[in-house]
Amino acid sequence: MQSVAATAHASPYRAMFGASPSPHTELAEWADLVVIVPATADFLAKMANGFGDDLASTLILAFDGPVVVAPAMHSAMWESSSTQRNIATLIADGVHVIGPTQGRLAGGDVGVGRLVDPSWVVEAVRYWLEPTAASLAGWRVTVSVGGTREAIDAVRFIGNRSSGLQGYALAQVAAVAGATVQCVATVDPPMPADLIEVVRVESAEEMLVAMRRAQADSVRSGPQVLIMSAAVADFRVAEPFSGKVKRADRERLELSLIPNPDILAELVAHRADGQLIVGFAAEVEHLEESVAHKLAVKGVDLVVGNNIAVPGSEFGSTTNAVYLLDRLGRAQHVPLAPKAEIARAILAAITALAEV
Repeated sequence: MQSVAATAHASPYRAMFGASPSPHTELAEWADLVVIVPATADFLAKMANGFGDDLASTLILAFDGPVVVAPAMHSAMWESSSTQRNIATLIADGVHVIGPTQGRLAGGDVGVGRLVDPSWVVEAVRYWLEPTAASLAGWRVTVSVGGTREAIDAVRFIGNRSSGLQGYALAQVAAVAGATVQCVATVDPPMPADLIEVVRVESAEEMLVAMRRAQADSVRSGPQVLIMSAAVADFRVAEPFSGKVKRADRERLELSLIPNPDILAELVAHRADGQLIVGFAAEVEHLEESVAHKLAVKGVDLVVGNNIAVPGSEFGSTTNAVYLLDRLGRAQHVPLAPKAEIARAILAAITALAEV
């Protein structure tokens, strides 16, 4: 408790009664959000059944704002029918459940039940503190991430500077909002991939196959969003060299390039009822005109444009500024902000489209 007090610069509440006659109601009135980390099987059962026999459980009973729980327990306890019944009750009551994830458990076992990485809890708190935050429970979101790599030989490739940070930010925010999320990615995630599935690809052709597979698989489920945030190379080498091209005795190396498949166009051509498709446009000038043109030509539901020539919005930056234009003509400029905040704005625009 002393370490908690030193970190928080305040004394923690420890008992139902003490200096204050009603700490649970006072805390409930003071708090904007309550987060339970870790949420044990016992405490989840208390919450689901309305028990109030300690400070934490009485606080939850008195609180009418957003509640986030991050479960942690052995996989046998997590998978038990009683815990799953309690989780279903809490979700129906509006509680936001973050995790658990797969990993090493107490006693050396491995399974689902491990507490998510703290970065996921932090993002969940940020998301659910927003008054307009919407649940994506039951949604399936597929995000393409990073820049494609088109082979020249076994060593070299044609690529671009895309870091994938905005795509992964979108994936993380969608996951904490409750969606089932898959990333088709050419780069590794910058955070532990606790609540997302990552499918690694390299080339545009590989990305097309993976995105089409995700699109087809998701037809059987609830609302579906396909977000093409990846920077796909427009061209690839017609005939990549086998092995490694040697410099010796070469005054020049000529490459014949052919167009890559238009992944966004393919997704639109195979769109099923209820699928929302989002495109990205990385530009260096005439941002609004370019975004409007892409929206009209591609037939997508929303285009996210950013000017990569503007400081803070370039490839690899941790911030971004975007221009959003949807199929209904609604436009929005989102000023420079961390990419997680930009992701929240993009997902808000997507959910607004889903409500039309």
